[in-house]
Amino acid sequence: MKRRVLYSLGMAVLLLGSDTLGLEVLRFGQGEQVTWEGEISGAEGISIIAPEYRTALDPNVTEIGVAPGGLIEFENPDFPGSIMPRRVQEEQNLAVDAVERGGSISVPNAIDIVSVQLATILAGVISPDPTGNAFERKGKKILGTLIVLDLGARVGVNRVRFFPRNTLFPSPTTPFQDDFLKNFDLLVNDGLVLTDAGLPIWETYHSRLNNTEPITVIDVDPPRYLRFIRLRATSAVPFEIEKLQVFGEGFFPAAQYLSPVIDIGLPANWGRLRWELEALGNKKKGNVQIRTRTGADATPFVYNRKRVGKADAEEIPFSVDDPSEPLSRRDFLKLRPKGNPDDEWERGSVEEDLENWSPWTPPYSIEAATSEEGTRILSPGPKRYFQFRADFVSEDLESSYVLKNLSFDYTTPALADELVAEIFPREVSAATDISFVYTVRTSMNSVNLQGFNGLEIFTQGQPERIERIEIIDGNNQTTVDHIFATQDAVTDEGEVGITSFTHEGFTVRFPHIQEDNTLLKIYFVSRILTYSSAFAGRALIVGGDTFQNVVSGDAATLDEADSPFDSGVVVLSPAVARADLIGDFDLDAPLLTPNGDGVNDRLELRCEVLTVVGQAHITIEVLDLSGRRVRSLFDHKGENGVYDRARFAELGWDGRDVQGHLVPPGLYLVRLEVDGDARSSTALRTLGITY
Repeated sequence: MKRRVLYSLGMAVLLLGSDTLGLEVLRFGQGEQVTWEGEISGAEGISIIAPEYRTALDPNVTEIGVAPGGLIEFENPDFPGSIMPRRVQEEQNLAVDAVERGGSISVPNAIDIVSVQLATILAGVISPDPTGNAFERKGKKILGTLIVLDLGARVGVNRVRFFPRNTLFPSPTTPFQDDFLKNFDLLVNDGLVLTDAGLPIWETYHSRLNNTEPITVIDVDPPRYLRFIRLRATSAVPFEIEKLQVFGEGFFPAAQYLSPVIDIGLPANWGRLRWELEALGNKKKGNVQIRTRTGADATPFVYNRKRVGKADAEEIPFSVDDPSEPLSRRDFLKLRPKGNPDDEWERGSVEEDLENWSPWTPPYSIEAATSEEGTRILSPGPKRYFQFRADFVSEDLESSYVLKNLSFDYTTPALADELVAEIFPREVSAATDISFVYTVRTSMNSVNLQGFNGLEIFTQGQPERIERIEIIDGNNQTTVDHIFATQDAVTDEGEVGITSFTHEGFTVRFPHIQEDNTLLKIYFVSRILTYSSAFAGRALIVGGDTFQNVVSGDAATLDEADSPFDSGVVVLSPAVARADLIGDFDLDAPLLTPNGDGVNDRLELRCEVLTVVGQAHITIEVLDLSGRRVRSLFDHKGENGVYDRARFAELGWDGRDVQGHLVPPGLYLVRLEVDGDARSSTALRTLGITY
């Protein structure tokens, strides 16, 4: 694999003395620091590297650019400084730039024509200008001739047209206007219905016998998404095709933007990601999927070379001139794809660099990322290089999205070389108070590391309490062992404290940690409400902007049952899959007395929703004993978690019906219903009302 990039102490000292310490924000689009095409201004210490991507036709061929296939529009006058999928223009011939998008044109059964000559002829068939040539079948091998056009991407097609010379383009020197295709089938494929080998499964869209139109037009009505088009001659009548043209409409339904590789200058930690969107057409028919990845060097690919003429030749990722350096793309391209006998080396494969680069994250939540707070970046840090991509997808020709801007936070320098974290136990009962220990082991051998004095743990729901904090140094000596006096709220208890306690998690403070191989242990109680819960964490400097995400792994042996092979920060609760969708459902008091004396005047409710896939429909209603609805309190679509008055003001009742009148004294039922994708659950609680 590639040699890891090392950074000199001199460079680190230079950057530490700059103004880039602490939390920084880098912004793309709409007049911000970086344009979508990679021009940068006003971002000191940051540099931009043109991105590499694999081509659609060959994974061992890479290209340079931010818009693979050229499907992104950068200069729409209605949305300056934004990006969006390209739209097919009226009378735009989609065949012209099919090859640029990664497509091709071929005649797989024209084996009698020299391949080089055939390639030249077919390039003319889809070119926009007359060439004086045409693809001809005027000998014996005519019946069954196939012309296959790959448009390079799915696109909305509304018309296919083809014709011989001296028809649409006058050409008296080649009077073959009567040699048009008389009998044919037009077959199509949308690029999605494929065999296991990735080949199109063809659909016959149009068949014609005794065609009388020299300029043959097949309307595709209604327009539909297509990628592959195949013409098949169904008679032995001689014919030629000067041009094969395809016309369409609407947005390209799948378009990708690939950001430049962003070089922060030294390893950085990643904060939050935000972007702004605008929907075009039906917003339910379109989507934008944003992903990120981070790396330790400038390219996410490994380029290999191998010896010419040697069977099973070893793939070598190092430079010919300097074997201590990785083989660069530039030097890779200097090698022949297939070496000659007098060559020593030829090109090998191009691989993903899984040693120095993280994989692409899953798509981030649009709802979270378009909020003011943004969403946490999932790619690991500290890393020097950052990249994101945007995949625009649509199910409707007239619907898409505009990505107006994107920004992300980062901090430098690193707090530690690495912070490995694990939680125990990792398989527990559902909706039950569980005592956990969350352990972080430090790796701190580089110079200029800041260290940290706080740890934030994301519990995916309100923690019950934080019980204890313990710090053990590299010599296995306990330096801190503190049991919190206040365990369920913010507290300052001398050298330690709880600095935040919310429905999303908590943060603890402790003496500054700056030594290698230190163990930090946080003991807390929480509940698991879903099959799989990831307890992400990040170290920070309390009161400042710097932070560093932990890495899931084997931090320590925490119990006899703590296997190092499955250590990490994910907790499983298989029982959740067999349980109801409802955990606890509590009323703060069994009796409501709404008489204005300030005691039990208002009911407050709290419930737990378990193991919902996606979102569930959650409703809470007050019923009388006959089952008649008195008041609807809560109607919400939401995910797993705790629902209470702290988050939802609706989770309370003042004893009044829908008309605002106090209900008569007596017994009432409070019904909670959770309707998930696969099943539903209901819970009832009895409530008394008196005055």
